[in-house]
Amino acid sequence: MTEGLSLEKIRSLESRIQELSQEGERRGSDPMFQSLLNNTLRLLAQERAKELQRVSDLYRENLRQLEMHKRRMAVTVHDLKAPITVSLLNLELVQMEESSDQVSFYLSGVRRELEFMLDTIANLLDLERSPGEQVEPVPEPVSLGPLVRSAMERMRVLIQDKPELALVEALSDDLPPVKGHAHRFTRVFNNLLSNAIKYTEKGEIRVQAAKVHGDTAVRVEVQDSGQGIDPARIPHLFNYYRGDEERIDSSGIGLAFVKQTVESLGGRVWLESVRGEGTRVFLEFQIWAFNKD
Repeated sequence: MTEGLSLEKIRSLESRIQELSQEGERRGSDPMFQSLLNNTLRLLAQERAKELQRVSDLYRENLRQLEMHKRRMAVTVHDLKAPITVSLLNLELVQMEESSDQVSFYLSGVRRELEFMLDTIANLLDLERSPGEQVEPVPEPVSLGPLVRSAMERMRVLIQDKPELALVEALSDDLPPVKGHAHRFTRVFNNLLSNAIKYTEKGEIRVQAAKVHGDTAVRVEVQDSGQGIDPARIPHLFNYYRGDEERIDSSGIGLAFVKQTVESLGGRVWLESVRGEGTRVFLEFQIWAFNKD
């Protein structure tokens, strides 16, 4: 029986029982009436049991399909990692040879794109793991200044063809260490900076930071002067499975990874944007001295 017919029959039986209940006030303990009522109740219970079984079977089938999808994705992603890793190793060997500045520039661009692909694959693997499969590294004190400066330096190759765009770093040298994972935070800033560069043609991308909340946290702001974001899309930007048909130029993997990583360590992420005027992404990290546990 199809879903529509099953639910229609259940509703019909429920209506019939309601009618019989009202009639029961008049007919009292009439044996024939009580038999009719009991049979109708039994039919309703049977139909509800069938519908429950149908929904249960559908749920199990969806779980099975989801598990198959996850296994296929995991195999595909791992298959992609191997050739990229080999390409990076060979590229490193080529860069060790003598070459012109122009060739070095092109090789750096290739290297950056391969590293970006590896980051995307790593983000995807992290997002696809179920809670029971995730093994979180032990938090460590992370110095944001050197980490962000290193990320910005790697990103400069991406603005070579955007002469009117500048990367500006405004981080204080005395920022306290924060609770986190250096490697994952590097991926966080790689994602945010590459997004900002992608959607900004001129002006500047500025990264600045300050202590907040009574010096118990550090707030980092990544601000660009790009095209901005439609306000209706902002609540969905950090969702990997957001079903956003309008935004087909990005998978959402990077921003979803940013949110998951920062919030898993007790931090916060949010975004503000004005269409045509740019975007500001805020991240708050807990200071290590106050949050060692």
